[in-house]
Amino acid sequence: MARLQRFLQKTDTSDFSAGDRGADDFAEAVVDEIKTAYKGSFTSARAETIVRRTTKDIYTFYRLKDTSPFGDAVKPRLKFGGADTRSIRFFDSLDNFYFSGFLDNTRADQIRTAIRAEYLEKGAALFGRETGETIADFREATGTLLDKINDVGVKTIITSSVQRIRNYAHILSLGQGQYEFARIIAIIDARTSPICHFLDGKYIRLGVAIKTVERLTKLEPGDYALELYKSELGKAYASDSVNYVKDRIGGDGVIADSLVAEGRGVPPYHPNCRTRVEAVIPGTGGPKSGAEQD
Repeated sequence: MARLQRFLQKTDTSDFSAGDRGADDFAEAVVDEIKTAYKGSFTSARAETIVRRTTKDIYTFYRLKDTSPFGDAVKPRLKFGGADTRSIRFFDSLDNFYFSGFLDNTRADQIRTAIRAEYLEKGAALFGRETGETIADFREATGTLLDKINDVGVKTIITSSVQRIRNYAHILSLGQGQYEFARIIAIIDARTSPICHFLDGKYIRLGVAIKTVERLTKLEPGDYALELYKSELGKAYASDSVNYVKDRIGGDGVIADSLVAEGRGVPPYHPNCRTRVEAVIPGTGGPKSGAEQD
């Protein structure tokens, strides 16, 4: 309970969409926090459903309907942050990590240390809510590596790296929970990219996604960049990502295994991507189990 209390005290509503979708997102975040706190012992699908439903109801009531307990001029202020232990464990297990085309990734130990400390352990803000102080602290922690990169570039490096760490870690943890599918969840607002709009609500097979994450995280940084960004396929995706994926979605909304295996079927889908995945609980909707796609 103490951990959950700290989580609630450090959460920011701007991380969640407006309306019911935001309530769903918040409920999923609470479930994730409980899973992390109990380190794999919270595995009951029924318990997860109850927690999601109850949390959504509470969030909807206090954020969207009745803020009077907080006074007429004061609304609930949540700040999403705190230590992300699942992502920390995953990040610590990696021999390499590709940060950005801006950098010489063979000398990125300082950046790795700074991201772990500030954004995985302390939960510093992302997505435009970074302060000048946090950016300055990050620059200082990385020595001279970022001297030629402006603040926009630094924010892109931070956000894209942290989101990939979190998504990859979450995919692996869902595999440990023996889920078959995960649903793509985009934050829908004026900043949502076309590719995230298009893939929102689609599904990935976790078995394929897990193998992809395990493969990609074993690549040397240069090989990762070549495969995901600098190859002909990478350039085609960057040129028109929606057109690249549009014919690779099944009638049941499942993203083709081949696209997931490339690494382009799992989030993040672009720099500064806010999209994530959530487990599909058997019996609560989603695709039916079946043979893997080509």
